[in-house]
Amino acid sequence: MKELKREFGRKAFHLLSLVYLGAYFIMGFPRVLVALGAWFAVVAALETARLTSERFNRSLMGFFQGLIRDAEKASFSGIFHTTAGTLAVMLMAGRQPRVVAAALACLAFGDAAAALAGKAWGRHRIPGGTKSIEGSLACFLVCLGAGAAAGLPWLPTAGGALAATIVELLPTTRFFNDNLWMPVAAATAMRALGGCG
Repeated sequence: MKELKREFGRKAFHLLSLVYLGAYFIMGFPRVLVALGAWFAVVAALETARLTSERFNRSLMGFFQGLIRDAEKASFSGIFHTTAGTLAVMLMAGRQPRVVAAALACLAFGDAAAALAGKAWGRHRIPGGTKSIEGSLACFLVCLGAGAAAGLPWLPTAGGALAATIVELLPTTRFFNDNLWMPVAAATAMRALGGCG
């Protein structure tokens, strides 16, 4: 139960992508790219400073205690990857608001659904990893809902949900983070399968 509560706190950070989505609709494209690009530069600078200063790293880790994974103490954190993924989606699909909304909702809710459902009900582990069929199914269903809520046709919705789920399944490494690639993969699949508007 304690681990589930901790995971819930971590996944709340994914809601940051909804703040970015709000900025996208309020500021409009392409103006939002200026603000998001500037914010990404700030995040990148802070993350670089954290990784080059042990004292700064310790103080930030203490402030965000419980929300930062052990693996992130020596590498870029989720906020860096979430911001980078969001910026990439807006660069590639900025003139397609439904695709942007669905892709960022996949990140905000799909990844969280996978982790929380996996921790709470995951009983059937996927061979070769720590993730569960139950968590992946939750991710896929929530991402389907994201595409449908955004008003995308069924084919790009299903393709985007599948792409997001596959990326979420892959193990996170120092060079691969699903917070970056999940929305990018979803948006790419949605656009390739006819998602528009």
